[in-house]
Amino acid sequence: MRNRVVALGLDACDSYLALTLAKRGQMPNLARLLEEGSQCRVENPFGLFVGAIWANYTTALRPSKHGFHCWDKIEPSTYRWEYSPPRISHLSSFWKKMSDVGLSVAAIDVPHRLANEPLNGIEVSEWGTHDRHHGLVTYPADLALELERTYGFHPVFGIEPKTALDFAPDDQFERQGARRTAQEDEALFQALLQGADTKRRVTLDLLRRGDWDFFVSIFGESHAAGHQLWHLHDPTHPRFDPQARDALGGDPVAKVYAALDRAVGEVMTEVGDDCLLLVHFSHGMNVHYDCTHMLEEILIRLDGSARTPVRARSGAWLKRAAAPLVAPLRRFAHAIRIPAALRGRVGQRLQVSEHSTPESRARRRYFLEPNNSVYGGIRLNLVGREPRGCVQPGDVDAICAQLEADLLDIRDSETGRPVVRAVLRCDSHHERRPDDVMPDLLVEWARDSQTSCVTSPKIGRLRAPYEGWRSGDHRPNGLLVARGKGVPAGGELPAIATEDIGPTIAAYLGVTLDGVDGKPAAWLAQMTVS
Repeated sequence: MRNRVVALGLDACDSYLALTLAKRGQMPNLARLLEEGSQCRVENPFGLFVGAIWANYTTALRPSKHGFHCWDKIEPSTYRWEYSPPRISHLSSFWKKMSDVGLSVAAIDVPHRLANEPLNGIEVSEWGTHDRHHGLVTYPADLALELERTYGFHPVFGIEPKTALDFAPDDQFERQGARRTAQEDEALFQALLQGADTKRRVTLDLLRRGDWDFFVSIFGESHAAGHQLWHLHDPTHPRFDPQARDALGGDPVAKVYAALDRAVGEVMTEVGDDCLLLVHFSHGMNVHYDCTHMLEEILIRLDGSARTPVRARSGAWLKRAAAPLVAPLRRFAHAIRIPAALRGRVGQRLQVSEHSTPESRARRRYFLEPNNSVYGGIRLNLVGREPRGCVQPGDVDAICAQLEADLLDIRDSETGRPVVRAVLRCDSHHERRPDDVMPDLLVEWARDSQTSCVTSPKIGRLRAPYEGWRSGDHRPNGLLVARGKGVPAGGELPAIATEDIGPTIAAYLGVTLDGVDGKPAAWLAQMTVS
């Protein structure tokens, strides 16, 4: 009997919460999977994991090689804030490399992936993914029309389904104002349940179409539920409304997880014991407590007023005034066919108008480098790298040490607690290249509570409440659960890095991947089903 692998990915499905729900009987299929198989921790790319996880997974490369860690960047040549979506289509996926040696493969909705390569099999991009870039694209091309006719488009992620536009559709779905009303939360919740159920049917349909050597399908509903509905999951959240949660029939995040658990159970039944089944919890979710939205102003103040920077909050009024208009403006702009690139530039201005100008950045020693929001990012204006660099390489260590001390000295004005847990050098965790746009420093926030006002002797008092609609944000914990012949029941196996998963699957199927950073995990690659 030949080896086969079926993999399910639950995007940003928090493993801590999922394991708790499994113990409570709310995710019974996960509980059974844990009893019959083994689990291991997944080590995600430190500090950059929010953006880099799925690129690491797809390419088996680390961020220094695939070049993606965040949708935004400060363009080094101009100091301008720009969108920087993943353009990794020139890098082959690990399943493409397996296809090239004759294995039959199917890949469904792997985030940040474009189905642009011929395969010995099928591939679907962005029918049901949280992160959208290309719109629905498939190989072969006529599969997209078949999916549309049979299943329609995903009720949440299918906004503008054939449009190449970089956005997360759940941010805009059923949100007319700056934040959703209780009725809009309910509409999103019901649509996510419907989407999870349809994705389950799509997954089983495509799984049954071939005797695949490798099959992978990623579910994005957990990602959207975590970002958008965490305030109805966590009773300690400032926006928690018990009556609104009761109106939904209980915890909406747990209910979305239960819907995904149903999909896991039906796939388990479908594949039986004839293949290796992997369920991957990519990364976690928790409350959106951080100070990334304050970081640029903090850095401006720490760098000193002698450089006369533009104050970071100078455009905050525009952001507040425009927030209720973003969703209807998006729909109107699409209806009158304004080009996506122009829409994106306007959206950038509305979203980050409080950031300093390129001219201000060029005068400063350091500035915010976009890195999502879990870890703040700081870029040095380095001589020989930035066009108007003012930090000499020999001064880097001293400046970093002073920044660390200054950031650790910042306190929450209400609680007195530090808002920064640690300040870390990016080059201690990632290979750097002269042309990369990674931060030089990573700021780990304490995330103890929602912080609206901070203070320190150097920055004074800074009040900047978080005004976003996302109530949940990520944490780095990942988990892989494996079941199959040779996998010990109820066991715990050594940790695996995200970029090792593809090479491990390939090795299990008898294929060696060349030119990648990831390495096969011996405990899985050496198992057989015969």
